[in-house]
Amino acid sequence: MIKWGIIAPGTIANAFAKEINNSQDGKLVAVYGRNLDKAKRFSEKYNIDNYYSDINEFLNDDNIDAVYIATPHNYHMEYAIKCIRAKKHILCEKPFSYNYKTSKEVLELAKENNIFIMEALWTLFLPAIKQAKKWIEENKIGKVKLITANFGFKSEEDINSRLYNPNLAGGALLDVGIYPILFSNYIIGDKPIEIKANATMTRTNVDETDAISFKYTDGEVASLTCSISTETDNTAVIYGEKGKIVIPTFWMAKEAYLYSENNEEKFKDEYNEAGYKYEIIEANSCISDKKLESNVASHNLTLDLAAIMDEIREQIALVYPFE
Repeated sequence: MIKWGIIAPGTIANAFAKEINNSQDGKLVAVYGRNLDKAKRFSEKYNIDNYYSDINEFLNDDNIDAVYIATPHNYHMEYAIKCIRAKKHILCEKPFSYNYKTSKEVLELAKENNIFIMEALWTLFLPAIKQAKKWIEENKIGKVKLITANFGFKSEEDINSRLYNPNLAGGALLDVGIYPILFSNYIIGDKPIEIKANATMTRTNVDETDAISFKYTDGEVASLTCSISTETDNTAVIYGEKGKIVIPTFWMAKEAYLYSENNEEKFKDEYNEAGYKYEIIEANSCISDKKLESNVASHNLTLDLAAIMDEIREQIALVYPFE
């Protein structure tokens, strides 16, 4: 049994806590929050044994094997380093850190200390996404030629929120743009050799809406968009030589549809919750097997994502004050 602690009892932490009991060999035993009352309410909601407002007390809890870091983006590196030094394994919310340099530093430190660490790229572990990949490997749609994917929602323009505040590594790219990028690379099984990006910026100089184009080694291309100012259909489509695969709400996919020259197929995941349990199962398994990284959400995959987003940020002139 892997005993988990959570850092930062916010929205995404609630999603994690709601599903951990549905995972194999996982149990939530502690939570840390800067506000003690909030940590207490979270612990009562999910029947968690211990709650803390002192990070050192939390990390000194010998009952904790692994920690889920659910803070805003700019704090991921800080808390990951603290967890590594406390010899706690780590599942860190995406984006792993705000750039390639800091991501590499944390991954190397974890490796040096024999600590398992994985970016919480939960989309990779969803059965509907895995089924889409399987259809491609079975040549159901022929060679992949084009991928389109978008993730956008309309948010309130609050300059102090994590989405709009540059001091919190805000903007569309790091928050939701990572999903279409991740999806495209996973389907192709490679990283792009050409990247082109454009963006509309907010009054706080973070990216509001991004349009990103990729080209891959074998000629495949991808058209990807993300936004925090407008709602999109959040659909991914994989176009092949003899068919296509459509995945509604791809980043949290429950269904996938295959349309080919010869037949039509549908896959549906019957699991009733969002699907965070699948990445938790992967982390539990890796920790139990004494692995330092996942074969699916590997360290190299995390670094590739960070490098790609660094390149996009350079093209759209997105720089955070603390860098």
